[in-house]
Amino acid sequence: MRFLEAEPQKTNVSAKIVIFGAPFENMSSYRKGSALGPAAIRKASQSIESYSRIFRRDLKDIKIIDGGDLILRENPEEVMEQIAQNAEKYLEKNLKIVVLGGDHSITVGVVKGALSVYPDLQGVVLDAHSDWRESYEGSPLSHACTVRRLWEMLEGKVWVVGARSFYGAEMDEVYVLAEELYKNLDPQRPIYISIDLDVLDPSICPGVGNPEPGGMSYGQIIEIFKKLRSFKIIGMDVVELHPAYDAAEISAVTAAKLVQEGIAAFWG
Repeated sequence: MRFLEAEPQKTNVSAKIVIFGAPFENMSSYRKGSALGPAAIRKASQSIESYSRIFRRDLKDIKIIDGGDLILRENPEEVMEQIAQNAEKYLEKNLKIVVLGGDHSITVGVVKGALSVYPDLQGVVLDAHSDWRESYEGSPLSHACTVRRLWEMLEGKVWVVGARSFYGAEMDEVYVLAEELYKNLDPQRPIYISIDLDVLDPSICPGVGNPEPGGMSYGQIIEIFKKLRSFKIIGMDVVELHPAYDAAEISAVTAAKLVQEGIAAFWG
């Protein structure tokens, strides 16, 4: 059952959620190809049912529009501004947003836009890597710097679950176990969630840019969704799908399923 449309739809007053793609991969440090992620997730959505047995919601009953993919420039600073303006545009209309990446740098742009509407925003990141470098390969916007940029933008109100690859100079308190996450979150503040697919074990999600052994299971992420339902979630992204390394398309299906279950969990 296709729940993401191939062609963009116009925003309407009855819409509740907007999905849009940010096919940007210039800040990847290893494999390229994540710019093809949004299209692959849309295609994979054809293979799954729209009904969530876990959350007892059917996406056909939720007002969702697909805003299509952004046409992005090459310069990363300009790209972040494009993404920020698009996110802000939808959030100002009280829509929830689901962003399909692209490499993980796109989250910086989304959060920048979200802060214009929700200045007290806090962040949850699911990621195999610490992404804490000040700069990497000459750029502070490398996907290896994403968590650090979010930490600065959100004034320390960001926590990472699932990290198992570090370079040694991280702030330990940012990286927490799933059971510790909820104690750190402020129930009065809205939350933005970023899911880097490499948080999953590569045996179940191999089609990512920087696979890292020892990852989370799909079920563990669903458990996080369940516990975050009591918080105000204003948006989420799913990033770092690399279709060229996903021969059986299981990573794309996993990404599409996470979009489905996230929508059903938070906004159903």
